[in-house]
Amino acid sequence: MSEDLDFYTTGIDLTAAAIGAGLVITLAGLAVGTAESVATRRRTLAAQAAAGVPRAVLGRALLLETALPLAPGMLLAGAGGGAIGLWYAALAEGGGWSTSWTLLLVPAAVYTASLLAAATALPLLHRTLRPTELRHA
Repeated sequence: MSEDLDFYTTGIDLTAAAIGAGLVITLAGLAVGTAESVATRRRTLAAQAAAGVPRAVLGRALLLETALPLAPGMLLAGAGGGAIGLWYAALAEGGGWSTSWTLLLVPAAVYTASLLAAATALPLLHRTLRPTELRHA
């Protein structure tokens, strides 16, 4: 067996870099999708604001549109990733089940990052809620 561990860890490092790049691309897509959703519904949002719905309520609704559908997927992905991580740790350590507590923090961190990406559309929401938007097609 080789004493050079870089030979064995380079593949894992490249996989982690690819997963990180995929996460950045996914979060950017989520931010753009949320902004497009606000832009598409600008007339209805402006009508709701003109009818007296507070901006804070509309902002919370926008975030909940992202948070609620995303939660089950993140839960399943976190459980599946945790199971794979525990399985790999058991194989790598010859039957031991020790793993890091950060395994539980990764899904929560990704979920938080997704909500922050969706929150980038909130300034667009404030511009969309002007009553003048009701006059444009």
